[in-house]
Amino acid sequence: METAAAVDTKPPVMVLDDDPEFASFVAAAMRRAGYQPVVAPNHEVFFRELTDEHSIVIIDLMLPGQDGILVLRELGKLGFEGSIVLVSTVDVRVLGAAERLAAGHGLRLLGSLRKPFQVSELLDVVTAKPPPLVKKTAKKTIAPVSAQELKRGLDADEFVVHFQPKVEVQSLEFVSVEALARWAHPEKGILSPAHFIGVAENNDLIGLLTATIIRKAFHQCAEWLDAGLRLRVAVNVSTRSLGDYDLPEWFEEQTREAGILPHQVVIEVTESWLGKDPLAMLEILTRMRMKGFSLSIDDFGTGYSTMLKLKTIPFSELKLDQSFIRDAASDAEARYIVESSISLGQKLGLNLVAEGVERQEDWDLITELGCDEGQGYFIARPMRGRDVPHWLRRWQAYLGKA
Repeated sequence: METAAAVDTKPPVMVLDDDPEFASFVAAAMRRAGYQPVVAPNHEVFFRELTDEHSIVIIDLMLPGQDGILVLRELGKLGFEGSIVLVSTVDVRVLGAAERLAAGHGLRLLGSLRKPFQVSELLDVVTAKPPPLVKKTAKKTIAPVSAQELKRGLDADEFVVHFQPKVEVQSLEFVSVEALARWAHPEKGILSPAHFIGVAENNDLIGLLTATIIRKAFHQCAEWLDAGLRLRVAVNVSTRSLGDYDLPEWFEEQTREAGILPHQVVIEVTESWLGKDPLAMLEILTRMRMKGFSLSIDDFGTGYSTMLKLKTIPFSELKLDQSFIRDAASDAEARYIVESSISLGQKLGLNLVAEGVERQEDWDLITELGCDEGQGYFIARPMRGRDVPHWLRRWQAYLGKA
């Protein structure tokens, strides 16, 4: 008579592989490990036989007709809640991309293996603790605003500035902030730039909006200075804002009116802004540096012409894009990009700022790699100017300096 333990078999497994010999090898290995494998030679059989009971599916990426990538997409549409193992002979970078696609489709990925592999390697992956299932959520819709509503908000002085602190990585000293535009809408509450920047750019309001934010940021910087808090403030210049030859004089005038000096200002420039008129941009930005302003190339690594811009324009700072920082602690390729970017910045004598530092692992990484400054939720969220001194006191208490 069989004991309860003897009939307590493991869950069914579906193997999708068009190579009969290899599929048999995998099925035999799974059977010996106590699983109940079923082999599907193609995607038609796979989807016909697939049930909710198949808690693990092993998918070969290189399938004729509908390849494994398309199978992942279909599984995502079906809301498959089982676990997935990817196998293939493809390059490891392609396999890594497939892993990211599986995660993007909201699938539970146990891991991936390059053929050929040992039975022990397969069992290590299959028996790994399944990651939590992350259901895909619908993208949050951004409520549109009209140009008339935006103009009314500007006229009514409803736009405010929030500031996100940056700290030196080695000393942990609070050294600068980034100024971020927010709309204190009387009915919709605090709105982020995603709600209004596009409207401003498409309706010739971006210049007025940018000027408003910069003036308020500079005056706040002056208030901090009067209170004994000396900080640099970084401001963003939009693609279509203030893009004329008198921009250096305009910035100089704003610092003078606010009572701060140009060396307290970092102007963050996106690559899209640089592409408008290369010769004009070179003149404008060179004159900005000559007047004492710092220039930061924002979202470094996200544009095709970054290297040329670094060679051509006298930047003083390089800001590493948060998409690389966010993945670098666990993704080897993202780490290589961050490492090479930091190495390049160091050789060029640039101040290196990592944005998107959200976890201890991110902080540890930028510390190890020699970044100069860090910015992100791990340090502080954006806040009103009046709240910055309070945050600083908490930060100093945390460091034991209060």
